[in-house]
Amino acid sequence: MNTIRKVRIATRGSQLALWQAHHVAGLLMARGLSTELNIIKTTGDRVQDRFLHEIGGKGLFVRELEEAMKKGEADIAVHSLKDLPARIPAGFQLGAILPRHIPQDALIFNPKSLDRLKVPAGPFLSKADLQAFGPLTIATASLRRQALLKGLGSDVQCVPVRGNVDTRIRKLNEGDWDGLILAGASLQRLSLDHLPHRLLMDEWFVPCAAQGALAIETPEGSPFTKDLAELSDPATYACATMERLILEKLGGDCTMPFGAFFFPDLKKGETVARALVLDYEGQEARYVHTFPGLPQTLDQAACAQTMLEGLKKVGVTDILHTLKIKAPILGELA
Repeated sequence: MNTIRKVRIATRGSQLALWQAHHVAGLLMARGLSTELNIIKTTGDRVQDRFLHEIGGKGLFVRELEEAMKKGEADIAVHSLKDLPARIPAGFQLGAILPRHIPQDALIFNPKSLDRLKVPAGPFLSKADLQAFGPLTIATASLRRQALLKGLGSDVQCVPVRGNVDTRIRKLNEGDWDGLILAGASLQRLSLDHLPHRLLMDEWFVPCAAQGALAIETPEGSPFTKDLAELSDPATYACATMERLILEKLGGDCTMPFGAFFFPDLKKGETVARALVLDYEGQEARYVHTFPGLPQTLDQAACAQTMLEGLKKVGVTDILHTLKIKAPILGELA
């Protein structure tokens, strides 16, 4: 008699993390595996009154999950790949990167601001669209998002905010902010598309590396390696890997306002790549390149190197020098 194999899934307990864990559990069960969730409260979840760059960075969302795998209390961990440090710790591997959800950032509007702003129709907003709104107060704790918004000029005020998705949306609706920026994938996964929002054009508002991609992390030598590989999407895996490679080579962490986005142009059989590094005042080095061939056919290391060389040509060295002075003081979290 065949024994049904059980996969123990380590996950955070936030609304979004639970959706992600249940999503992966469903995919595994469809392949004949049983699943069990091990819900773990991470340091990043417990400490909500300080910024990530002040308390250790994105790794605070994953260290306790990795510890559970080390202790044999979990077989896999499910992450938003954008929350993983650029370098996976020794002893662990990415078993799968799932098909990407919406990669762009979403600006969610306070319903009380809609009449004043006269938001244009269509799913996307450009830089010019936001500049046309006039004075804005927008909530986000992301250094990348704040730096990009500073590039709009003095009419935009940023308010730092942390917390679960539902908490942030409640604060938006109850307060006097005009908008809140979240990853578009968060709205897609949690079925919050009904909220008044627009996606920010990635030509301008370049997403952070691997935004929209879900990752499954396992200990090296996991008995579920083959099962997980069948869940992985080759194009997303290649794009997210190249984006993360650029961040790693730059020495980046959560104190670097950085964006990278690779995506296939299926009609032309090409891969479009965007990379962006900003200082805390919104000065930027931005580079765009098109590679012949679809993502899964490309030499990932060579493509990352091409993007790094392009960033150097447009002044990234000076910006990196500025960033290494100190991380900014953003004020009190809302």
